[in-house]
Amino acid sequence: MAAQAGDTIYDEQRAPLTLGRLLKSGGAGSVFLIKERPHEVAKLYHSDKGGQVYERKVRAMLELRPDLPDVEDKGVRQVQIAWPTGLLRDKARGFLGFTMPALDVAATSDLEHVLQERQAREEGLPTALGPKMTLAANLAVMLAALHERQHYVVDLKPLNVRFYRKSLFIAMLDCDGFSIQGKGERFLSEQVTTDYLAAEFQQRGVAAGEEEAQDRFALAVMVFQLLNSGLHPYSGRPNGATLPSDLPGRIAAHLYPYAQGRGDTRILPSPVSGHAAFPAELRDMFDRAFANQARRRPAVAEWSSLLLRYARRNNGLLVKCAKDGAHQHFSGMPCAACARKTLLANSVRASKARPGKKAKSGLRHQQRPRATGATVTAAQNAVAAAPAAQPVGRIGFRTRIVVAIAGPLLFGWVMSWGMPAYRSYKAVASRSWSVDMMLGMHGGLLLLASLVFIVFVPMLILSKRP
Repeated sequence: MAAQAGDTIYDEQRAPLTLGRLLKSGGAGSVFLIKERPHEVAKLYHSDKGGQVYERKVRAMLELRPDLPDVEDKGVRQVQIAWPTGLLRDKARGFLGFTMPALDVAATSDLEHVLQERQAREEGLPTALGPKMTLAANLAVMLAALHERQHYVVDLKPLNVRFYRKSLFIAMLDCDGFSIQGKGERFLSEQVTTDYLAAEFQQRGVAAGEEEAQDRFALAVMVFQLLNSGLHPYSGRPNGATLPSDLPGRIAAHLYPYAQGRGDTRILPSPVSGHAAFPAELRDMFDRAFANQARRRPAVAEWSSLLLRYARRNNGLLVKCAKDGAHQHFSGMPCAACARKTLLANSVRASKARPGKKAKSGLRHQQRPRATGATVTAAQNAVAAAPAAQPVGRIGFRTRIVVAIAGPLLFGWVMSWGMPAYRSYKAVASRSWSVDMMLGMHGGLLLLASLVFIVFVPMLILSKRP
């Protein structure tokens, strides 16, 4: 029978606990408030199927807890990670689930919202380089603490990572879905997201012992996105070659267009990318992370060391832009935000000046899960608008003016010459066939001129067509 509010459960010391309001229900279990413990919540698995494995996994998490204590920001307690704090059982001592710290989800947002600048502005989230660097550094620090205990996220992506909006500390949920190291046993993570999956795992998945390599790759992708306006490192423009149109396909083909020096000539960087304004040591890290050899990827501890150095204000490695106070850039480098803003503004002006066919993106993003069950997240790929062809086959302004002037003149000529001729026609008693033909043509011209003047000339003058 499914658990519900008001049910009584028990902790390891057999102390009774009363379930409060249901907070969340997922595929594996449901999360409830605990009336007797306002700072904790209970996660109860939906069935006892696989209960022994779940129990062993939670015990391993309790024995190898990462060093990520709660932090305080202006007197407010903030939980960094919802890690298990104890086992929960039913009256017969059967395993039900576990308790974990109550994380204030309402005070947090997921990193996916920060990557979309327009959405971030609407929600009051940070858009400048400094806060994003802090988020990247805090994420790397958290992963480093997990890796010290040989725990790995595996399904690491912006949608799965939350942060406190005021302090920018990272908040991690659903930790029992991680790859967990136990005593002589590894509990694998089955979920992956192909937009953040390393090339060597795209077809066969992540096996035991390979989780750290996957976390290293996914972290590098997320850092690149945070520091480069949400742009995915495998997005770009085909350079006259037939390339995979989806991100997983490009990852598998090692199509990384932002490397230093001579990169892959089949693909060009997105024109809105700010990678050229990154310092050399940061670009070196990305080049290693996205190299064809997985062994070259920087460890998360190396990322945290570098990113923390840039995130600390007193180091002066990030400076305020002289042109736009809302922008920040790397010291000694141009402002990538200004360059991107100018490029997009020029693109919008060009599109308005030359209406026509919209530019096509160089990348089609997958937004639905594959048949394997892996989830896929859409990624950005902004490109400048292509010049549109001028429409043809329409009446221009000059043509309208010519017709407007010629029409009345023609009408006046007919009226001044054609009407007297017609009256002469009526007055002639006997006339030849040539006279009849000539006067008939005069009458036709009179009718035509009347139609032009009365119908077509006003329509042409008032028409709004270009």
